[in-house]
Amino acid sequence: MDEIKREEESILREFRELGDPFAAYSYLLGLAALLPPCPEAVKRKENAVEGCRSSVWLSSWAEEGRFRFQADSDTYVIKGLLYLLMNVLDGRPLAAAAEAELTFWRDPLLLGSFDSRRQKGIGYVAATLRRQAAELLKASAAENNKKPH
Repeated sequence: MDEIKREEESILREFRELGDPFAAYSYLLGLAALLPPCPEAVKRKENAVEGCRSSVWLSSWAEEGRFRFQADSDTYVIKGLLYLLMNVLDGRPLAAAAEAELTFWRDPLLLGSFDSRRQKGIGYVAATLRRQAAELLKASAAENNKKPH
């Protein structure tokens, strides 16, 4: 089992131990405080995730072949989900981040208190992160092909 799947399973175990959607929602609110502060410069229109009910901003980059990103939202529960996404994807190899299925957030215990629009918005965030990782991987490969061997 790869690192991403292990982290997703760990998250799901934590939420299953909570036992109900209200406890999961409260836990997500608590996790929001753990999301690293995001510079105000990231909160620009070009970093906004389209289709989200809340405002969500993502800024990503490659660092030594690994996917790195910053994220923020104007909603605490989404900040909690962003914190979980950071645990799953941040610092992973670019290829792994680009190909990650990211299924943990679809669990009914996590989404039990979310309406369908918010669920779709979280899907847009996950898809955007995967797309950004894929773009960084492609750019990294192109850069490596330019170097003399």
